[in-house]
Amino acid sequence: MKSFLYVLTVTTLAILVGCSPAASTATIEPGIYYTQAAQTIEADLTRVAGQTPSPVPATPTPTDTPTSVPTLPAPASGPSQTPNPCNQAMFIYDVTIPDGTIMSPNQRFTKTWLLKNIGTCTWNSSYRLVYVSGAPMGGSTSPLLTTGSVPPGHSVEASVSLQAPATAGTYEGYWKISDANGNLFGLQGAPFWVRVKVVTTGTVTISLSAVSYESGSVAANGSVSGGINVGDTADKDGVQGFLSFDISSIPTKAIIDTGTLNLSLYEIVGDPFSGMGCLSVYQQDYTPLSAGDFFTGAPSGSFMNWCSAADLSNVVVDSDFAAAIQARVGANTRIQFRLQFPDKQSNGDGTSDQVQFGTPYLIVQYTIP
Repeated sequence: MKSFLYVLTVTTLAILVGCSPAASTATIEPGIYYTQAAQTIEADLTRVAGQTPSPVPATPTPTDTPTSVPTLPAPASGPSQTPNPCNQAMFIYDVTIPDGTIMSPNQRFTKTWLLKNIGTCTWNSSYRLVYVSGAPMGGSTSPLLTTGSVPPGHSVEASVSLQAPATAGTYEGYWKISDANGNLFGLQGAPFWVRVKVVTTGTVTISLSAVSYESGSVAANGSVSGGINVGDTADKDGVQGFLSFDISSIPTKAIIDTGTLNLSLYEIVGDPFSGMGCLSVYQQDYTPLSAGDFFTGAPSGSFMNWCSAADLSNVVVDSDFAAAIQARVGANTRIQFRLQFPDKQSNGDGTSDQVQFGTPYLIVQYTIP
């Protein structure tokens, strides 16, 4: 096995747009490309009581000075706040709108948490989400937690429809769950939250890591794997990789300037390029990933091609990614891709020849008009 180190070189472009104090033209903050993908995401991240939310490294400084400060959760009045073994919740991950998501003023959005029932009682349609403190963001109603039932040990996607504030700033809203008797509970007593940053104008660059629990590989024999691998196996089965990116953090009015797929975190097994040719990427909608997602026809419409390991180490901006992202912003929360060697499913040598990826990143630069 031989490995090629992660190499990423990105040139930072700084643009300064000046205006007189009396002018009404807003200052556009230049986007900053990341020089290195610093960390991978974890699908099952448990948030416990008293933890401070981790900052989102991809969130840029807004052009406008924030006009609000996150409000610490205050005890809610009314029904019991005493932890009850019957009702306990665990945070798994943000399905949409991760902490620090950038919003346009008054932008409407749906925040969804994946919560696990770690208590002893089953959650049913009598359980509701309840705003307790911080910025309500239009969340004055108490939506149902579920329309069915969530037994102990099971999880549910809990959603609230919200609207970003009208002025620039960082805002946090805190939520809990109410049972049939109006008793409130959360993450071992602590609330879960939504945090957004409102900006009025400017250029922003974000680095989106592939959603690990939606990405993976499918082999020609129908087997599905969580690893993102492309090539063939010792059994001469072709293997294709699938990438899913959450674009819900991009404001609906954003103008996509550039899109870049960063595949520079990889490891080579065998010799896939000499035996199977160039690696290509195609847009393909899927989820959940299944055996039927393996593409068996003659592929067309590739966005980019990499014909050597050295090519993978170079991160190149491509207009196809920008156009594809622009078409989905505001209409979809995901954009997904397929990686494959289009010329051959297998080189037939009876050994495993693959490119095995760490965490791919989709780097997006956009402007909020």
